[in-house]
Amino acid sequence: MLKRFKKKYERAGVLKEFRKKAYFVKPSIENRLKRSRGKRRAQRANEERNS
Repeated sequence: MLKRFKKKYERAGVLKEFRKKAYFVKPSIENRLKRSRGKRRAQRANEERNS
């Protein structure tokens, strides 16, 4: 029962949303973080393709 609840909880993104709303992040900083995450994700994908 607990396992099923935990899965639904994770899929709904409740904890992620809570952490996101815990403090305010300026939009410019949020965009900068999104860009840097995207760069890292692309870099990792590129490394996997090359190796």
